[in-house]
Amino acid sequence: MRPTPAEQSRQDSCTGVATALTLVSLIIVVLRFFSRQIIVRSVGKDDWMMVVALIFTIGYLITIWVLRENGMGFSGRILTLDQMTNLITTTLAIEIIYYITVFSIKVSILFFYLRIAVDKSFEKSCKMTVWLLSLFCTICVICCVTQCVPLHKMWDLTGLVKGHCINSTAFFYSTSAFNIITDIWILALPIKTLWSIQRPNREKAALVAVFGLGIFSCICSIVRLYSIRIYTESKDPFYDSVPINLWSMVEVNVGIWCASIPSLKPLFFKAQRERTRATTGYKYHSRDKSGVKGGSKISAKFLGASSTDRSQNARHEAYDMNPIANPRPVLAKELGTASERSGSEERIIAPGLDRV
Repeated sequence: MRPTPAEQSRQDSCTGVATALTLVSLIIVVLRFFSRQIIVRSVGKDDWMMVVALIFTIGYLITIWVLRENGMGFSGRILTLDQMTNLITTTLAIEIIYYITVFSIKVSILFFYLRIAVDKSFEKSCKMTVWLLSLFCTICVICCVTQCVPLHKMWDLTGLVKGHCINSTAFFYSTSAFNIITDIWILALPIKTLWSIQRPNREKAALVAVFGLGIFSCICSIVRLYSIRIYTESKDPFYDSVPINLWSMVEVNVGIWCASIPSLKPLFFKAQRERTRATTGYKYHSRDKSGVKGGSKISAKFLGASSTDRSQNARHEAYDMNPIANPRPVLAKELGTASERSGSEERIIAPGLDRV
């Protein structure tokens, strides 16, 4: 038997959309790395985690093409035993890839938050969330590879292999719910910090746009949860495997876009490029441990020799690079006041304002 035109169309749509979304993600991440490496000259953990997310997203795309070759979206009535087995084993690989991809995207966003963290409670919340997500991802991967004992019982279609499997429906529901909750939590984390910064209207519009993408990614997670219900309750899961893979790809790719767009600002704004090229012109005023203000001026280049100072410099550069966190130059007086409130040990003075 041959697949119906509707089945073929569903399969083509899934692979086509997944390929297009992943291609856009590849372009965005390459531009992000170019911006951070060549223009900003400050590649951080958030950038490397996004590269990891992209690699696994490409891996997800490859598995979708493997599914296509084995009849993804076709009725089980027309599939061979080998095709069914290949579909199930590839689905196992997809489960692991998906959890690692989502984890990498979320941790990349949290590492970016740590670049702009000036409040200790905000910084602590970000770090705790990273550890929570790391634990959750580890548990998910372990559950995936041990969901059946022995594992090959998962793709035993004859019922001859003795063993047992976990309730996969409950597992998928619970992990999807956790992902949705953490999506909302990560979106809400920086609101207080960013809202306290003076911003012009165009910067507020950028803030709304970026958070809008994040909200859309949450919506994709919710739709994916519904597609899980269709897949797990289906009498023909091979036929109903298209929606869950389609919405999973939409979710991870939109997540990559949302996390990477703020890093692209230096590519499109001349003033931003000039400021980032003049990074070595930035100066810091240090407070010594005795509490005496007005320490000697040290260039950012010199500060790069210290790992602690490199971290502080990266945070300031992130403020300069972030379209939703850098509205205008700030006077030294203002920065000094903000520094005292936040407990920061250093304050930055923009070029040309060091005598204010």
